[in-house]
Amino acid sequence: MSPAPWTTVKTMSPTDLPPAGSRTGRQRDSFTMTWRYNLVSLWMYLAFGSFGALTNAAVRDDIVGWRRVVVVGLVVVLMAWAGYWCRPLIRGRSRRSIPAVAHAVTILGSVLFVVLASWVPAAPIGYLLVPWAAAAVLGLDFSRSNYLSWLFAWAVGLLGLRAVVTLISGDDLEGFFPGEIGGIYILVFFAVFLPAAAWFQLWVWELTIDVRDAGVTRAELARVRERLRFAADLHDIQGHHLQVLALKTELAERLIDRDPERARATIHEAQEIARTALEETRTLAQGYRQVSLRDEIVNAASVLEASGAMVRVDVPDALDDPLLATALREATTNILRHSDASVVEITGALQPPSLRVVNNGVIAPPNGSGSGLASLAERFAARGGSVEFSAVDDRFTLFATAGGTA
Repeated sequence: MSPAPWTTVKTMSPTDLPPAGSRTGRQRDSFTMTWRYNLVSLWMYLAFGSFGALTNAAVRDDIVGWRRVVVVGLVVVLMAWAGYWCRPLIRGRSRRSIPAVAHAVTILGSVLFVVLASWVPAAPIGYLLVPWAAAAVLGLDFSRSNYLSWLFAWAVGLLGLRAVVTLISGDDLEGFFPGEIGGIYILVFFAVFLPAAAWFQLWVWELTIDVRDAGVTRAELARVRERLRFAADLHDIQGHHLQVLALKTELAERLIDRDPERARATIHEAQEIARTALEETRTLAQGYRQVSLRDEIVNAASVLEASGAMVRVDVPDALDDPLLATALREATTNILRHSDASVVEITGALQPPSLRVVNNGVIAPPNGSGSGLASLAERFAARGGSVEFSAVDDRFTLFATAGGTA
């Protein structure tokens, strides 16, 4: 059987990403995993900035006794302090989440560290990477322009403080910077890499929030679209019948004196029209109104493609059961609400009339306890059909079988 003419093939879509997180222990969605990835990445940048200084301070011969203990302790404290504030930094997209006292403590700790670490002959300038890493992370609390100003102020302050301490301690500035090209390269590389990488991580996190918000908006738009369609169907039913009722009652009012029998017949017709309107409204509310499966497939494919999914359709042309159209509508809503699907497969069969919808990227599979799948199962059971669903790893399958013959 050849695919339907609206089958879509895409080489790449926005959701062609790894499945929704690891399933070890408990299920985790991709949003939570991205949050943790960004948090750990900031901690790693702090570790990169402090590892060299920590190792050097632990093995140098000219940093001994209490000075070594204090220098090593200050490295650990500064990195732990900056790491502690990483969580509120990426908790939301808003700035100014770190209080001013936190920045003040960082500055005081950095000054104490530079003084103690540089108060020895030929102290390596690489020690400055410790407060620099802390500043690069905590400075993410500011806007981009203020972040650059913050980094510039720290660079000038750290270099100036080290120069002053070097001169006061009796040393000269001849070996202030590394003499070898390799040492200068490593220093510059880390000095540029740490703030650039930290800023990039925060940008990735804000982009993730935008993607999540877009998914929420997408699901809400699908629900609004469904409401609008229901409102349009209700208007078609009520509008037509109410208009006819108005005309019939006006006619009966004009005939009631001169032709009572005809007026009585007209009122009877109006009553029948009212009963028909009531029945059709009840039918619409219960989901039994004749909905074209073909139209529903086109609508589902359009909505799912707009969300970034690749839709594959293989449904016989003769299959056009309105109850299966209702199942497809419910399946589409669940995909938008409970998954980051990149591939959706819609297949059908004539004997018995059935429809299968399979999607990947499941984040929180529906368990059937909600009103959507429960109501759907009741509708199918009333017609002698059935609805089955299952979730395996990140794939969700909905299989609906209608009663009767297509």
